[in-house]
Amino acid sequence: MLRLSLKRLFDRFRKNTSGSTAIEFAMIVGPFFALIFAVVESTMIFFASVTLENGLLETSRLIRTGQAQQAAMTGAQFKDELCDRIDMMLDCDSLTVEVQTFDEFGSVAFANPINEDGEFTIDPAFDAGGGGDIVLVRTFYSWNVFTPGVGFVMANMNGGTQRLLSASTAFRNEPFGSALGN
Repeated sequence: MLRLSLKRLFDRFRKNTSGSTAIEFAMIVGPFFALIFAVVESTMIFFASVTLENGLLETSRLIRTGQAQQAAMTGAQFKDELCDRIDMMLDCDSLTVEVQTFDEFGSVAFANPINEDGEFTIDPAFDAGGGGDIVLVRTFYSWNVFTPGVGFVMANMNGGTQRLLSASTAFRNEPFGSALGN
């Protein structure tokens, strides 16, 4: 008898479909919106990275051609030049620029900018070098991750709240100044 009443109750529950669409939607709406936000944030991070890379390549040309050295440009002035090219998408307060020179391409060193605790550790230097020098220019931008719950996958520093974006270029300066006998 109990088995028969349980079967009737289950059949009645299964046949009653009022509200099932709302329940099904409630079950998938959270993951759906998390996926949409993750896609939007991934796209924004991609565009921010491309903006940073293009700005770096354009601004680095000032060093490569000797214009920065002839103008006695400082690290802050170089950063301002870079900011003029990327400020439509990125806030320059979160930007760090490092410029180093090396004797040969084989000695160019890319030190990890994030320590094991997730903290940014680069102390920015600015040495644009002279004509014919090997120069490494690196930029770092701290992007605040905003996707709740899913953003920790994209974050790589500061306890899962920020992603460090970076761009770099290495080149040999054109022969200017002392290389030309000036």
